[in-house]
Amino acid sequence: MVWGMALPKGFGEFWPDGDFEGWTDSLKGHFLESMPASQQAPFGEGPRGALRYMGYAVDKFVKESGTVSASEKPPLSPIEPHEPPRHFDTQKTYDQLGALVMLSDKILATDEAFKAIVERLEPGVHQFFPVEIRMPKNKVFPDPYYIMVIGGYRESFSAEDSAAGSFNERRPGFCYHDTSKKGTAGLAFARSRFAGAHLWRERAFREELTCMSDELVGEIAAAGLRIPAHYQMREV
Repeated sequence: MVWGMALPKGFGEFWPDGDFEGWTDSLKGHFLESMPASQQAPFGEGPRGALRYMGYAVDKFVKESGTVSASEKPPLSPIEPHEPPRHFDTQKTYDQLGALVMLSDKILATDEAFKAIVERLEPGVHQFFPVEIRMPKNKVFPDPYYIMVIGGYRESFSAEDSAAGSFNERRPGFCYHDTSKKGTAGLAFARSRFAGAHLWRERAFREELTCMSDELVGEIAAAGLRIPAHYQMREV
């Protein structure tokens, strides 16, 4: 079985209200102060080039490596050591957070237990970067969290086998889906094209839809982990 999860909606335990304070300034500062001219060239010079690089670096955490996110930028390269954000600052204090959460810019983060399950099922496929979740009054969320960059991408979506109204194609090769239970359950995927995968994204939906295997969802449930709403989808 295949399961689908849309990005969380509304601030709460699966989408804490906050931001990566200082991250984008750090990226722009690296461009202006440390990046060789040869690496700056694809983005342009000065503050405008720094802004383009900043957006490019942020895209690495939500989009597939090697893709072109904008016509004026090069294909997304592997994440560099200076690029991950080190902390996320929330607007309020949270007593609990989900095992899988969304931070700013559609970036996902997981707790230690979720990370361990994924790394056991798919070693070396996905990337994890420690991120400290800071709260008001100098409090830090007690459990460690990790930014998760999904490394598996498939093309198993079957538009012809999906229910009418479950998705719409905004432009060629890029779809949005109805995120309700009924809409998500109407999406169809070719088993032969995602066989062996446990956590992946479909190129047709990009970061808007996260797909999970029955085994992964079963282990999440068995461990008692809380994750955003997810629904069983069609297999063909």
